[in-house]
Amino acid sequence: MPAHHDLLAFAPALAARLPGRWHADDRTTPMAGDPARHRLWDTGPLAHTPFLASGPHRTVLTSAGGLQLYLLNHPSRKAQFIVAPLLPAGTDHRHTLGVRAPRGITVPADPVRAAAHVRRRQLFSYRLAAVEAQTNASRSPHRPVHLSLGDDGSPVVSTAYTRALHHLLAQEDFRLDPETGRCHPPAGLGSHNALQRAWQAVRELEALGFTPIVRTPHGPAASVPPPRAIRPAPRPVR
Repeated sequence: MPAHHDLLAFAPALAARLPGRWHADDRTTPMAGDPARHRLWDTGPLAHTPFLASGPHRTVLTSAGGLQLYLLNHPSRKAQFIVAPLLPAGTDHRHTLGVRAPRGITVPADPVRAAAHVRRRQLFSYRLAAVEAQTNASRSPHRPVHLSLGDDGSPVVSTAYTRALHHLLAQEDFRLDPETGRCHPPAGLGSHNALQRAWQAVRELEALGFTPIVRTPHGPAASVPPPRAIRPAPRPVR
């Protein structure tokens, strides 16, 4: 069985054993040419990993608060995986200046033991460092949440506020893109319903005290209410 299939089995087993609410991606991506690599906070063992086209695959674990762990098969040790922290949602490397980076680590292939390693050696420092980075990225007194519309009309929501991220990821089922650190509506909605869902989510965030800032491809950023014609988007049945 290819190693990336083992990774797909290992990832949700590890996520289920971490404190809090974590979700494992259901697909893998080859590390060679992976755009998410530029959001790695600390490479740890990855500094010695060959990025070959036939090399290791990765997947990502995402927390409800906007933290992400980059998980991959160890390229030379079949009984181990590598777990490395990605930058928190809504931040980039400039927000981590002066912040001590949490470490990337190697863990055993047993999910119970691996979760113990992540909890003991990584999560605490990751959470503390993430608070500093997200504070650096969210100093505005207006608590902005940015809704951007791409050229194709697809909506993307960006914020570094943990409360807003928890609302989007845990309650609205948005997905956090490891390549950008931005939130997208749930997959499979279609362009119109995705836009509805994004408008609905930012309006709910506005009720929580955040300021929606909307940027379209053809205009500057502004605080704008959604069109009245937009009705509430369908939600998944739980």
